Amino acid sequence: MTTLRAMLLRAILALGLSFSLWAFVSFSQNPEELVPFDGLTPQVTGLRGGLVIVDANGLPSPTLPSVDVVLRTDRNQRTELRPVDIRTVVDLSGFDAGEHVVPVNVQATRSTISFTVPADGVTPSALPVRLEDVVSTTVPIDLKIIGNLPFSFERGPPQISVNNKDIAQVQITGPQNRVQQVVAAQTTANIEQLRASYQGPLTIEAINSTGQSVDGVQINPSTVTIRIPITSVVGLKLVPVKAAITGLPAAGYTIMSVQVDPPLIALTGSSGPLDAVAVLKSEQIDIAGAHSSLVRQARIIFPTGTSPQIGEPGNVQVTVLIAPLSQAFQVALPAHVTLTGIGDGLLASVTPDVVSVTMSGNNSLLDELAQKTVQATVNVSGLRVGSYQIPVTVSLPDGVHLVGDLPLVSVVLRMPLPATTATPTAGPTTDVTAATLVPTGGTPAATETPTVAGTPGVSGPTVVTTSEPTTPEPPPPETPPPTVTP
Repeated sequence: MTTLRAMLLRAILALGLSFSLWAFVSFSQNPEELVPFDGLTPQVTGLRGGLVIVDANGLPSPTLPSVDVVLRTDRNQRTELRPVDIRTVVDLSGFDAGEHVVPVNVQATRSTISFTVPADGVTPSALPVRLEDVVSTTVPIDLKIIGNLPFSFERGPPQISVNNKDIAQVQITGPQNRVQQVVAAQTTANIEQLRASYQGPLTIEAINSTGQSVDGVQINPSTVTIRIPITSVVGLKLVPVKAAITGLPAAGYTIMSVQVDPPLIALTGSSGPLDAVAVLKSEQIDIAGAHSSLVRQARIIFPTGTSPQIGEPGNVQVTVLIAPLSQAFQVALPAHVTLTGIGDGLLASVTPDVVSVTMSGNNSLLDELAQKTVQATVNVSGLRVGSYQIPVTVSLPDGVHLVGDLPLVSVVLRMPLPATTATPTAGPTTDVTAATLVPTGGTPAATETPTVAGTPGVSGPTVVTTSEPTTPEPPPPETPPPTVTP
């Protein structure tokens, strides 16, 4: 027993000495160092939906205060460790609305690095976090109208709308403590010295019971359209003038704007006819076929029972701004096909010789191109005798682009036929003796003597055959019969 105990003690002593030797060598060769990282922004994780982090004033706070971190690692990893290799994390999992103190954790962003965090390695080691529920409510719109109207004008009840739909309330969303302060959504319209109805978009803001703006909340909708009718009450009314345009500009052109000078006319009259007038119209201005902007003087048409105030003009100057359409059009134009690169001694044909090409561009470029002959080419360089299907190539001006695939044409390359010779005629009538015809059995019968008669005015020889009984003669030597070449 004593021997076993002694052996065990010796083994433990040897292991301790080995570990001490290893630690001494390791720390002497690669000692541990402390690495500081200052000003790190903690990342928030685990925040439950419907909660928001707020600051001491109850305003939404998207970021937390920065922290300083000191890490312990060996000298070898110290040279490789960078701020992006670590992150500080505040885990809010399981926390509800209220004030909490949450510890700051340090994590590595790479698996190839290792470090330890000393007990006092994170400053501060925990952060106070205030969480609040996100709530919504609706509040009325408070429209403030400021400014004074000219004498003899008054305003009617205002209208508040969004997308042509009347509304009276808006929705407020945000932290509970901020939403509870909101009592209305306010906006202001200035009608100082207006002689016509007020209409325009206005931005609204949330206010509390004392009229102060409440920050940290969202308003939906945040912009509304306000219309305030303004009318004359003693026979005087400021009425806008609208130009009456007839006809359309030339193809490829559009009306950019119509300007009327003066835009408003002071109109007088009895209350009935004057109340019925919302706008004055000019006499018609014809712009049919116009390629450029026009400036015209046009007479104002005053409704029965009304007239312009003394000093007001009876005509207006109308400026119609006309410009080419900027949008692209597509058009299909015919293109004549031309073959290029035909090899020496080859004949070529193409089918079809006119193709339709679809192209896109603005109207003026396409109109100019339509006045010309569009050329399509097919390059057959290097091709031998045969039949081919080849796409055409079309050269277009800048601003015009091809649409879709180019059409294919059939190209046939062939060798020319060999030259032929015709037997000339000596005069009006030339007799040519043909070979003797021998019937079956070997007995000569009759000699067919074709006569080639040249007829004036007829191209090519005419063959005339006569038949007469002749005395049998021995057959001539084997010589090829004469050839009549048409």
